[in-house]
Amino acid sequence: MTRVVLVGNSSSGSSDDEVLSQVAERLSSLGPVDRVEPQGVDSFGDDIRQALGDDEGLIVSAGGDGTMNCTVNGFAGDFEGRTFALIPMGTGNDLARTLGLDSDPVAAAQQVVDGTETFLDVGRASGASVDQLFVNACMGGFPVQVNQAIEGDVKARLGPLAFWVGGTKAAADLMRWTVHVDGEEHSDVVAAGVGNGMTAGGGITVWPDADPTDGELDLCVLPAEGVADALKLAATVKRGAHQSIDNVTMRRARRFEIEAEPAIEFNCDGELIDLFSPVTFELVDRLRMRVPDF
Repeated sequence: MTRVVLVGNSSSGSSDDEVLSQVAERLSSLGPVDRVEPQGVDSFGDDIRQALGDDEGLIVSAGGDGTMNCTVNGFAGDFEGRTFALIPMGTGNDLARTLGLDSDPVAAAQQVVDGTETFLDVGRASGASVDQLFVNACMGGFPVQVNQAIEGDVKARLGPLAFWVGGTKAAADLMRWTVHVDGEEHSDVVAAGVGNGMTAGGGITVWPDADPTDGELDLCVLPAEGVADALKLAATVKRGAHQSIDNVTMRRARRFEIEAEPAIEFNCDGELIDLFSPVTFELVDRLRMRVPDF
């Protein structure tokens, strides 16, 4: 039997005690379950280690992409022998989509119980004053304007609808950048990002062919000359059909360097962390992940 640590995060919406109790009950078939709710971003690693004791255990992040990000960063450089899992209880739940997890947390917990283990790639985003691991994606440009438009309690009040509300607000003040990726120039860019998973922003299929276990990151650079073009592009991206558009850049590699004029801000697994270009994105590690059987 393995000790299971169920990590909640009240800021992500995963503080629903009744649902967490049901999730814990499902997970208990794997071993004794301890519930932990870290008091802050910087305490995830210490709080989880304290619950684990000497057991390497199964660390189950119950929340959104941000909660999973905090959990992973809490164990930076200390993945060896540990196993992680994810229960989608956040707003976007993008990594959960790529992994094939059910949107219902209790059903997802059963998938974890019945699942298999694989190794998930872990990326690092390095800027002037930020060095952060990520497991799903980092997006810059329009998606960050959306993030800024839904700050405060909007995500908590509206859930996934918050992304659409934020998108409407951001479109009214659309910016464009000149972006350089590994020295190659791209003009009129409204969004650029590096993905490990397939989706960002609550289910937008930015990287349709991404595989978080393949040892590579996926780049997407999206240009548009005006608001009307940007809205058409957004609809195409949502369908995951933008790869055939001539001026859209899709590329795969282990490392990308992105510069921009003016400086472009990136989120990291959906969270704003003051990450501004120039930024280096690179694969740096792997972690063992319990996922639905496939």
